[in-house]
Amino acid sequence: MIAHALRSLLLLAGLAVAVCVLAFPARADGFPVRIRHALGETTIPQPPKRIVALGYTDQDFLYALGHAPVGVREWWGRQPFATWPWAEDERRALGAEPAVLRGPAIDVEWVLALEPDLIVSAYGALDRPTYEKLSRIAPVIAAPAGYPAWGAPWQARLRLLDQATSGGTAETDTIVRSIEAKFAEIRRRHPEFAGKSAAVADLRSGQFTLWGSHTPAVRFLRELGFRFPADLEARADAAGWIRLSLEQAPLLDVDMLLWPNGKRKEVEKMDLYRTLKVHLEDRSVWIDDPALSAAIWFQTPLSIEFVLEQLPGRMGEAVE
Repeated sequence: MIAHALRSLLLLAGLAVAVCVLAFPARADGFPVRIRHALGETTIPQPPKRIVALGYTDQDFLYALGHAPVGVREWWGRQPFATWPWAEDERRALGAEPAVLRGPAIDVEWVLALEPDLIVSAYGALDRPTYEKLSRIAPVIAAPAGYPAWGAPWQARLRLLDQATSGGTAETDTIVRSIEAKFAEIRRRHPEFAGKSAAVADLRSGQFTLWGSHTPAVRFLRELGFRFPADLEARADAAGWIRLSLEQAPLLDVDMLLWPNGKRKEVEKMDLYRTLKVHLEDRSVWIDDPALSAAIWFQTPLSIEFVLEQLPGRMGEAVE
């Protein structure tokens, strides 16, 4: 009787183990994955097939990683499929023709209609109420943890989206090494960048607007070897914005000043600006091409290569 009871218990234990194995099968693809992000932790049970990208630049990362989203969010520019020229070849190669969400607000009903099995928003501010609504539709990945809403490095965004879509692959390391090698080559070709002060500027609402050292566009300059002035960094708010009154214009006197949004005629009309060394010594770099301007702001693996092909020479002329 005891032996029979023991055999019954072992049989039941075996069945329980089998049920557990069936419920949580071993997966060669690395799923399910549990990912920590700015708004918490999310479990993705299986490789996603229908990805909706709500971060303003997420489509670039997905294309670089070989994924075709079914929906994307437009930042600005009215580009076909919200895809700028530097990412167009990758989009076409994947056959991606995503629906496009336009406007400042996230339309939850629009997302629902696309029937996603993964929603990503790795760049830009995703508020918690919207996150919770979206989480009722599919697993949601917000921006990388530990950074301001607009401040995560492109490497962190790439790794986060790779984990969410593929469970983490060697492709991320390959992309990172390739782009970092390009930065190293630019630094070798332009030793004049090393240690020179640089900033990114715009004229908005009658005042000068700049961005702190940990924002993507300024981080790009730092990766080229430039430094960001401490007196400007001290004026950055929590989100990295720096707003200068016209009387504070002398703080613009850096070794190289990048104006991604152009506005040269408007700025050079200002008497105070025309007294600055950055103007008198022609150390401003003005961007008039909309695609190059957008690429500077996007700071994705695809847009960075686009910028590195065009901008360093102009920066070198300004510094010298």
